[in-house]
This record gives sequence, C-alpha cells and structure tokens, in this order.
Amino acid sequence: MQKQLSYKTILILLLFLAFICTAKATNYYVDKLSGNDGNNGLTPTTAWQTLANVNTFTFSPGDSILFKRGGIWRGQLTPKSGSNAGYVTYAAYGTGAKPLLMGSVNLSATTDWVNLGGNIWQSLQSSTVDIGNVIFNNTASFGVKKWADTSLLNQGDYWWDKTGTQKLEIYSINNPATYYTDIEAALGNFIIYMSVDSFVIIQNIALEYGAADCIEVRNSHHIIIEDCEVSYIGGTELTNHVRYGGGVQFWANSHDNIVERCKFWDIYDDAVTNQGNASAGGTVQQYNLYYINNIIWNCSESSFCYMIQPATITGSFMKNIYFENNTCVNAGGGWAASQRPDLKGFHVYCSKNTAPIDSIFIRNNIFYKSRASIFIDNSSVHTWSFTTSDYNCWYPNNTSDTLIAFWTSSSLNVYTQSQFATYQTSTNQDLHSFIADPLFVNASTNNYYLTTTSPCINTGTNTGVATDFNLTPRPQGANYDIGAYEYILNNGINDNTNNIESPLIIYPNPAKDNLTIEINSTKEQRLEIINLIGQTIYTNIINKKATINTSAFANGVYIIKLYTNKETIVRKFVKE
Repeated sequence: MQKQLSYKTILILLLFLAFICTAKATNYYVDKLSGNDGNNGLTPTTAWQTLANVNTFTFSPGDSILFKRGGIWRGQLTPKSGSNAGYVTYAAYGTGAKPLLMGSVNLSATTDWVNLGGNIWQSLQSSTVDIGNVIFNNTASFGVKKWADTSLLNQGDYWWDKTGTQKLEIYSINNPATYYTDIEAALGNFIIYMSVDSFVIIQNIALEYGAADCIEVRNSHHIIIEDCEVSYIGGTELTNHVRYGGGVQFWANSHDNIVERCKFWDIYDDAVTNQGNASAGGTVQQYNLYYINNIIWNCSESSFCYMIQPATITGSFMKNIYFENNTCVNAGGGWAASQRPDLKGFHVYCSKNTAPIDSIFIRNNIFYKSRASIFIDNSSVHTWSFTTSDYNCWYPNNTSDTLIAFWTSSSLNVYTQSQFATYQTSTNQDLHSFIADPLFVNASTNNYYLTTTSPCINTGTNTGVATDFNLTPRPQGANYDIGAYEYILNNGINDNTNNIESPLIIYPNPAKDNLTIEINSTKEQRLEIINLIGQTIYTNIINKKATINTSAFANGVYIIKLYTNKETIVRKFVKE
C-alpha cells in the first residue's frame, strides 16, 4: 500500500499543479531551422532557434519550452526550476521524430582533417573537454580510445591530446572523412544538466552521442523524465584512464524524482542510477525515486545501479527506491563491451553502501540475458537485506551463467540458474520470480512486446503502476504483466504479430509516421481506428492496400477494426 499511495500521489500532484497553472502558463517554441533568437518565442511562427537562448531565459512555474520535432540541437540544455506552483516543462511540438539533442561535434568534411604523417590524422577543431567516443557512419562502428599517440595502430584508433593541442587524432589509411561517410566526436559534457533544481519535466526528447552522463541531476527534487530516448552515451575519462557516462543519474540529495516510459540503449555505464559518495560532501539523502516502465538494452555496467557512500553517515540514508515494470536486455553488450576493461554487465548493481538503506523495490521486471543479473556488494551492512525483489522474470544467457552474485570483503557467493531455488530460500527474495524466456516478439530487432504464450502475462503483481510503456491501462488480463509492455487482449484477439495469411495485415508496428494496411480482398471494406477510450479517430473505405498518415495521432495504443461481409476483424497497433 505504501508504494501505491506514494506513486499515485506524485502523479496526482503533477496533474493538479498543471491544472492550477493553466491560466498563467506560457508556451515558448524553439525551431532549429526557421527560428530566430530575436523573436519572442510565443508562437511556432515566432519561435526561438538556439539552446543558448533557452538557457539564458527566465521562465515561470507552469511554462513549457517546446522544441520542434525533427530538429537537431548540439550543446547542453540547463533547465530552470519551477516551484510548488507548477513545473517547468521541456517537451516537443509538431509532428515527426522527437527533437534531438546531441552531445557531439560533426567532423565529416575532408577539410576537418590534416595529415600529421603516415596514417595519423588530426582534427582542426580543438576541444577543452575529453572526447570519450567517436561514432562512425551512424553507429555502424566506433573508434577505439587510446591513451597515447604511439598507440594509434589500427583503423579507427583515436586519441585526444589532453595536455597539448587538445585535438583529436585518428589512425586512418586515408582522410577519415573519405574513409567514413559520417564522423561524430562525442564530448565529455552532460547533455542535460540540473543542479539544485526542482519541479522540472523533460518529456519526448531524444538524446545521443554524449560522452559523460546524458542527463545529470544533482541535489534536485521533483524531476520527471518521461517518454525520452537516450542512446550511445558515455566513454569520457573520469580520472586515471577510468571512463564513465550513464543515461540518467540522480546524484547526492535527490527525492521525488521519476524516470518513466523511456528507452535507453548502448550506454557505457548505467542506464539509470542514484548515487552519492564522499566527494559530494556532508550528508546524502535519497528517497522516493521511481524508475517505471522503461526499456533498457546494451548497457555495459548495469541497467540499474544504486549506491550511497556519504562523507557524513549520521543523517544520510536511502529509502523508497522503486525499479518496477522495466524490460532490461543484454546487460554488458553494446558499443562499450569490447572497450571497457572493467566490464560488469549486471541488470541490477548494488554497489557498496555505507549509509542506511531501507525499502528498495525491484519488482515486475524482465531481466533478459546478462553477464550477471544481480550483483550485490555486501561488504557493508546496508545492502540486500533491505531490498524487496520479487515477481521478476529472469533469463540468463546459459544455465551455467551467474544469476545472482554476493560480494563480501572476503568472498564471492554465486548462484547460477540451477541454484535459483537455493537463492530464494536462503535470502527470502524473489519467491514469486521465475526463470523463463519471456518470448519477445523479436529481440533481435529490439521489439520487446510479449507474444501470446509469454510467461510474463498475468504473472506480475499490483504495485500501483497503472499503465504500461504505451499508457495502456494495467491490467489487461486476469492479472498484471511483467515488463514494460502489458499484453493487450481485445475481443479475444491480440496482434503483437502479424500472420502472413491473415485477412488483415498492418505494418510497421509500432508505427511512427505512416501505417500500411493490407487486406486479403479486392472488395471495398470499411476500416476504423479507435483509441483505448472508445473514440473513433479514423474511418475510411479501403481496397486491397492503404497507407495512413499517423503523424497527428498521439502516442499510444489503437485498435483497428475491419468490417467485412462475414465478420469484424480486430487488430492492435502502437503509435510511437
């Protein structure tokens, strides 16, 4: 009951604050292509253009800063605080792809490079921060970071001259911009940075190619990050050749923050984490942090990490942390797997905690393939015994792989798949969890919807998470499902997949802009698209094949009905 009340209270508060601020709230528009910072920003036709202008403006509680979909901005966004009177929201407007914030510089022109002799090429641009990753040909391959110019021996090896020119050097058999069609150098900066901020919403934003933490939130509260996409993050040097860079980090004093319905992939460190250590100074208090309905894959350290090591133990604590209904895949994979010397690859990483911990909830998650599903540093007394882990679906790579590992100062206690029952009885954890293939629609294409026979259907528990990744109400069946997606059953028919012999085929599914519908008939038939509250938002007569522009549809789940002479055929599709 504590979880249900706490999570719902935050969401109700958000809706209430949004309502009372409507009368005085102002929308500001940002358009990278057609905007101008000399405009007032108050309409799409008088939009601003740059992040710099957004960062220097003073906003009021309830205001929204809306970035035009399809636009690309480079640099750092530094949101402004709202207050008890209302959140300040950074979101999207228009149609098309999410607005994209990039933490890199593009070096794809041959004039960006000069030959230093042999196969060593130097960028003409310098950087005051480390270059933590180099992305070639839109993620087709990645540079290999070296710590000295004498180590540049193979195609794609790179080095950033920290103490000298502060320029990037790459080994390439010819001009890098000739060898590669696209080159992005990821800089060691946060793409979004909040410090001592509160009442901020980050919504429907895509972020990529940053080499430090992507969204860094320090000593802040009432931060909501939702419906965002975070990819190809991390790799910058922290100290002494140790690299880092995660998706979302709540650092030091943090409370009442939410990360929900986001996608994270190819992250050097952790997809989501809350941490605080001695370098933060003084006490560290973290509570009421929620990671809900997220989809995470290819994170080289972990999908989720929590750690607290404050300078002052008295008064420090971590409690009420919720990691629930997330789908986590292939921890230890991705671009960093071959470069990280300390590759971990855990879905849940409980690092050493020296301050008191209480009420950590890890429930209703899918943990699919990893080097170890859970790694617990038990070298201090404040760790796993204060965690509730249950109703999770585990699926390691192999039966002999590590499932759960407990580290102490003198030993490493490992449970493999065959020892899962022993782990359950000895720890009293995961008593309703199980080991099974979750049966995704197609994991190889990152389609993590559940198929009809998935063991994750109806085997979860009610934790107060009322909707899924697509805002589909939970539960759809007899009980709650495990993972970020709720399996949808409508009139006895579920269509997470298409049967090629079906009289009604839809693709792509999920759809972003255009949805193609094919019917196994040359006769004209009536088609309807209905949202989940029963409203018909589209109707037309189709013959054989039709393409529907869905860009104006809100993200979520829709029902398609085809009316034939014999029957009504029902299918489901997702707009994202």
